[in-house]
Amino acid sequence: MKREAPDSPLRSLIKLLWRAPLIAIPMTAFIWFRDSGKAGEFIRYYLPTVFFAVSGWFGLWVAQWFVLPRFVDPEADDGRATLLRALSFSVGTLTGFGLAVVTLALTIAPGLLSDPRQTAIIGVYGLVFSLISIGVGFTAAFYRRAQARTRTEHELHLARRIQSSFLPTQFPHIPTLDVSARNVPSKEVSGDFYDVVPVSDAAILFAIADVSGKGVPAALLSSMLQASLRTQALSTPSVATILRNINTLIYRSTSMGQFATFFLGSFDPGTRVLRYTNAGHNPPVLFRRGAERVTLERGGPVLGVLEAVEYEEGSVTLAPGDRLLLYSDGLTEASGASGELFGEDRLMALVESSPPSLACADLTSSLLEVVQRFAGAGEPEDDMTLVMFRVLEGSAHAPAGI
Repeated sequence: MKREAPDSPLRSLIKLLWRAPLIAIPMTAFIWFRDSGKAGEFIRYYLPTVFFAVSGWFGLWVAQWFVLPRFVDPEADDGRATLLRALSFSVGTLTGFGLAVVTLALTIAPGLLSDPRQTAIIGVYGLVFSLISIGVGFTAAFYRRAQARTRTEHELHLARRIQSSFLPTQFPHIPTLDVSARNVPSKEVSGDFYDVVPVSDAAILFAIADVSGKGVPAALLSSMLQASLRTQALSTPSVATILRNINTLIYRSTSMGQFATFFLGSFDPGTRVLRYTNAGHNPPVLFRRGAERVTLERGGPVLGVLEAVEYEEGSVTLAPGDRLLLYSDGLTEASGASGELFGEDRLMALVESSPPSLACADLTSSLLEVVQRFAGAGEPEDDMTLVMFRVLEGSAHAPAGI
């Protein structure tokens, strides 16, 4: 789809030169009917009216493109900006109109300002024309800003579609593992991400991360994290080493104040051994079949704060029926109408109260539905991401346990 070229001073001036003669036609007709009405005299009224229109709009053009930007941000939309725009458009239009009157009085109409009544009429016409021009100026300004916002929204929507395509919806087929994941952004694009990467015929690497901030900057850093993870997935067997390398990358390539929490795990379905490291992320929770609950906390600090960091690696052996929940703080920190947070206790209770045989896809959908209902209608305050694993019946070469 071809995009319309953005407005510019030259394009705006060209529009002025062909629109002003058109606008002058109804204005001329009004004056002509009032004063004469003779068919042969219309052009005599039309030419000075065009001159007034072009002059007044030229003053508006100068104010709009060369004066106003020195005092007002084009994107500003507050009361002060609106007042300055109105003042600038008024002064510009009246100045152009006044110069047109003086020019005509000094050239082809020497007696234009000699009669006080005629001068007053010209002043009234100038005021009316200025009001019309101010309306045109505001309309043009609002139209340009609306175009810019439409382009931005379209680009953000496209960015969201691209980002969504990076988040897997189909997961590696492992007979002994049920996997599901969901992401709900708070803006058009998300600072959260998850990934599930097959690293061999059996083993998988999986991650969840939450980048500081929101919107496009967070989404860009999130994409860089995912790209770095996938680059190392097949060549670096240690999850602690992968996370150390990603931390160094973020520290060296991002600005101060940008950081991310990150949980990275590697699961071998043959032995059911899960190796993991946690960089300051909400600790994933392992729900043992029965009543036991284990949090996966070993690791180190958040990514991007310190350059030389060694991450500790933990391991746990899973058993059939165990469920592992990974989540971002957008769920637990979702607030209700009273300001109360959803909290970890509610989230854990929902998982524990769900049937052990419930498919992970159904469980993640149910959890998100409950959290969103708790938070109420509207845009989420923070990105929400859920990843759920359930170990199915199958053989293993290692006993269950920690």
